[in-house]
Amino acid sequence: MIKRFSLFLFFVFGGLTVEAQTLKTGVLIVGNTPAAVAAAIQSARSGAKTLYLTQSLAINPVFSEEDLPYIWNIRNHYLLKEKRRNKLTDSILNSKIKLDQAVNLVKTIADTVNNLTLNHNNVVDEIARDGKGWEIRLKGGQKIKADVIVDASDNLFLGSLLRIDLKKVLSVPVKTDHAFDTKLTRSGLASGYIESGNKESSIVTIPPAGLIPAGFENFIVVAKQIGQIKPIRMSLGQAAGTVAAYCAFFKTSTKTINIRVIQGELMAFNAVLIPYADIDIKDPNFRAFQQLGLSALMKLMPVKDGNINKIKFDTAGVVTAAELKIPMKEFYTRSQIWFADNQVDTLSIADAISLFMFTATRGEELKKEIQEAWKVSFKFNSVFDPKRNISRKEFGILADRYLQPFNVRVDPAGNLLR
Repeated sequence: MIKRFSLFLFFVFGGLTVEAQTLKTGVLIVGNTPAAVAAAIQSARSGAKTLYLTQSLAINPVFSEEDLPYIWNIRNHYLLKEKRRNKLTDSILNSKIKLDQAVNLVKTIADTVNNLTLNHNNVVDEIARDGKGWEIRLKGGQKIKADVIVDASDNLFLGSLLRIDLKKVLSVPVKTDHAFDTKLTRSGLASGYIESGNKESSIVTIPPAGLIPAGFENFIVVAKQIGQIKPIRMSLGQAAGTVAAYCAFFKTSTKTINIRVIQGELMAFNAVLIPYADIDIKDPNFRAFQQLGLSALMKLMPVKDGNINKIKFDTAGVVTAAELKIPMKEFYTRSQIWFADNQVDTLSIADAISLFMFTATRGEELKKEIQEAWKVSFKFNSVFDPKRNISRKEFGILADRYLQPFNVRVDPAGNLLR
C-alpha cells in the first residue's frame, strides 16, 4: 500500500515538475538587438503577455544615433504618465537622450513594463510547430510555448534553425525614383532606406511582407536587410511587436491581420509610419497627416535632403482636380459626379467643402461647422475665406475628418477592401 502510494506521488509531483519547466506566453521575442527591445516593449504595451528571451546576460544591445528618436518616444510615453501624476515639467519631456544613456534607460523601462517578462542567459536549442503556435526548447531543457514568435536576433538564429531562406520569403518591391508613389504605402508598417545610385539613398515604406516570411504562420522576423532595403531597426521592431501582439491578443494568425488596426495601434504609441520632411511630430494634426499618407488619397512629393531622397506633404501647395480625381474614384465612386458637374482646376475652400458635402452626403450645416472649427479644432492659422485656394494642409486635414479614407481597410498589398 505504501509502495503504491509512493509511486502515485512520484507520478503526480513528477508530472508537475515537467509541467513547471514549460513556460507559456502569447508572444516570444528573441534577440539582444535594438529591434528586439522595441518589439518586446511594444508587444507588452499592446496588451499581449510577452516573454523577452535575450539569449544574453542582460539587455545590452548596441544602439546608434538612428535609434535615439525611438528610445525618446518610448521614454516619453512613460514620462507622460508620470507627468499627469506628479506634474513633471515639459523640459523633462523635451530633453534629449545621449547615446551612452540608451542602454540603462531601456533596461529601466523594460523592468517596469506590464505584461513583459525578461529571460536572460538562456539559449534556444530547438524550435518546432505546436498546433497553431510554436514550441522552443532551451539548452537547459526548459520549454517555451508561444502563440507568436518574433526573431529579432542579430543573425536571425531561429530562422536559421527553421532553414528559412529569407531572400525568397521576404520580398518588398520598391520604386527607387519615388518609393511612396505606390499602393504599398497604404499597408506600410515601418520605414527603411534603399540605395538608389550615386551614393544616394531613398526612404521607403515596409509592408507586412517585409516582416512575415511566406509559409511560416505566426513567425515574424526583423531582418537587417530585406532585398535592397535596409530597415530602420527600431521602427521595424516596433512594427513586429505590434503585429505579434495583435495575433496573440485576438487569437488569430499573421495571415489575417487587420492592417488598419495595427497601423492605428502603432500611431497610438507615436510611431512615425510616414516620415514627412516638412511635418514635425509635435504638429497638432500629425496623426491626420499620417493617416492621409497611409490612405494615399493625396500624392506625396519627393524632396532631396543631402544624399537622402525624402518625401514631403507640401503643406503650402494647392490642390488640383487632376490630382484628386483618380484616387477619389477608387475610394468614393460617387465623387466622380461632383467632378463632372464642377469643372475646376485648382480647388478653393468653397470647392473643397462642396466636394465633402457631396461625397459624404452632408448638408449646408457642414460649411458652418468647418468655419467655426477652422482655428479652434483644426488649428489653422489662416483666415477662412471660401473664395481663396485651399492649401494642401487644409484640404488634407479636412479630408481626414470628413472623408475618413484611412477607415477603408486594405490588404497587405495595399488594395482597398470593401
